[in-house]
Amino acid sequence: MLTVRRTVLAALASIELLVLLAAFTKPAYGYVDPGSGLLAFQVGGSMLAGGLFILRSKIRKLFRMSPPQQQEETSAEKSSETTE
Repeated sequence: MLTVRRTVLAALASIELLVLLAAFTKPAYGYVDPGSGLLAFQVGGSMLAGGLFILRSKIRKLFRMSPPQQQEETSAEKSSETTE
């Protein structure tokens, strides 16, 4: 019962804070440089390119891995070739 009461009080306090913030808003007078949009576009593009690069390297690692049996066989073949 105590946790329900605390949750309700926290929810009401949050709503009250949002109402107060909405009531006391002031208009923002500012200037945004025309190059700011291009900078945001460049940042987004480079984040996308980096994500694709990481994803590509993870996919390549996934497909290059061979099952454990084949790894043991290939290592045994290599060791027999070096001893001969």
